[in-house]
Amino acid sequence: ADDTWITGYREGLTIGLAPGGIAKVWIMGPCLDPIEVTRVQGKVVKKGPSGGLTDGRYALPLEPESKAYIEKYGIPYGSW
Repeated sequence: ADDTWITGYREGLTIGLAPGGIAKVWIMGPCLDPIEVTRVQGKVVKKGPSGGLTDGRYALPLEPESKAYIEKYGIPYGSW
C-alpha cells in the first residue's frame, strides 16, 4: 500500500417517480454525491396499458367511497 487515494466509483442507478408522469434518474455510489443523469416527462397513451382492449382505462372503476373521498379532498399525493 502506498497511501494513494483511490477515487470511489458509482455502482447504482436510482429511479425516482413523481405524480404527473415525471421520472428522474441518478447514478450513486457509497460515500459519493449522487449525479442526476436525466429527468423525463411521460405522456398518456390514449389506448391504455392493454393496447385498447380496455377502452383506455388504466384501472378498475373506483369504489363509491373512494370516489367520494377524491371528489371531496382530491388525490392525496402528499401521502406517497
